[in-house]
Amino acid sequence: MSFSLNKVISNGTTQQNDQNNQIVTSVRTEESSTFGNLLANAISRCFADSIASYKEKQEAAKAASVQNTVTGSRQAAASFQMSESMDAIFQEAANTYGVSVNLLKAVGMAESNFNQYAQSGAGAQGVMQLMPATAASLGVTDPFDARQNIMGGAKLLAQNLSMYGGNIDLALAAYNAGPGNVAAYGGIPPFAETQNYVVKVKQYMGSDISTGQTVQTTAAASSSAAQNAVAQNNKEDDNGVNFLSDAVERVRIQSQMI
Repeated sequence: MSFSLNKVISNGTTQQNDQNNQIVTSVRTEESSTFGNLLANAISRCFADSIASYKEKQEAAKAASVQNTVTGSRQAAASFQMSESMDAIFQEAANTYGVSVNLLKAVGMAESNFNQYAQSGAGAQGVMQLMPATAASLGVTDPFDARQNIMGGAKLLAQNLSMYGGNIDLALAAYNAGPGNVAAYGGIPPFAETQNYVVKVKQYMGSDISTGQTVQTTAAASSSAAQNAVAQNNKEDDNGVNFLSDAVERVRIQSQMI
């Protein structure tokens, strides 16, 4: 009987101790969870502020990046050099503006003998001898760039041919003396230079002309390349934000496990 009583007392004491341990463990767990949540929330708020600040900076950086990319592409378009066949440029210009390639080459030969750096006493410049104001009106930014100059000359000849119903004589007279003089005299002006010019160009047209030159020209920067650069910058920025967000979540989970 004594043994049984002691066993009961012992069992009672053990159960009481187990209950006390469970209570203590529960309290500690609750305290740990509370502490973990407080720490997680504090860290989350801290990192949230950092992420918000980071995002603001990245948005500003993106705006600046877009502007820099546009500016950079423009600068690249003005500075990127490539070698081209002048004959190929004449052919491309002829195809682009619907003008005979023989006519274009004949004008280039008569004007400058295909010298892209030619400059007359009157101020005409480049292969097709464009006056500065005329070049600007044709979209030519560098008159000494063979590609731009030939394209500009082809565009001007196409306009003249359209103006005079395809009449090559009048188109050439206007190219040399200006449409005002053609209008004033009702045809080819009575200027020896202009009359000789028309005859000379038409003579050149009847021969097989080859420039035989390879020139350095400017090439426009690819807009798609600029867009890809912006997209890549945005992707890298988003990766940075995602990395911080993931870090916050990992810290929150680890804090709650303390």
